[in-house]
Amino acid sequence: MWIVDLISVSALVSLLSKIFNSTTEKAGEQLWQSLASIVRRLFGRNTASVEAVKRLGERPGDPDAIHALAQALVDDSSRDPRAAAQLRHWVAAAEQTIAASGDVSNSMSGEVHGNVLQARDIHGNVTF
Repeated sequence: MWIVDLISVSALVSLLSKIFNSTTEKAGEQLWQSLASIVRRLFGRNTASVEAVKRLGERPGDPDAIHALAQALVDDSSRDPRAAAQLRHWVAAAEQTIAASGDVSNSMSGEVHGNVLQARDIHGNVTF
């Protein structure tokens, strides 16, 4: 028996939702295409994951289709340690791509009294 750190359905739903929220951007489209390719390569033609990719491709961003794909990926990869490892690798790369491509828009209006901090990523303490 093999032990694998499976990715949760909720984590995949969150990631897929982020991808489809940015499908107008090149990064989101590339991530989607890479996932579709990986799924076809790993799971063949007649699996729940392949059908779910097709359904989501027909209904981009649909929450039910996103959840169905996430569930299918978890189910299919739970039976194949190689597929689970490849999926984890894709998820890590996708998370890095999304984090790197995230835009930040800080704005303020009106009268401000006191300290203000506007930032994207802060690692460590902030002191005023």
